[in-house]
Amino acid sequence: MAINFTGLPPHSQANSTRAKTDNDTVTERRPAAQAPSAGSSDEVRLSEAMKALQAADKRLADTPEVDEKRVAELRAAIESGSYQIDSQRVAERMLDFESLLD
Repeated sequence: MAINFTGLPPHSQANSTRAKTDNDTVTERRPAAQAPSAGSSDEVRLSEAMKALQAADKRLADTPEVDEKRVAELRAAIESGSYQIDSQRVAERMLDFESLLD
């Protein structure tokens, strides 16, 4: 069954971009892409926010995932028994984090 989009019978669509296939269904024949003219050019402009985001992304990519020096300091403090946990600070940070979730 063919779908008539122009209001004309399927056989009278001489200039149509549609063509019947062997199994009598309608398929679209798309025109080939046209090359841009010599005088045209594509241009992309990034907003200041996007530029800042890209700069932050680059800084983040350049930052090591683990601060090896800090890990070594903490490991040594834990092993020597000198590492002290500040429960007040931990509680404040947990509350700060939860407020970000709301």
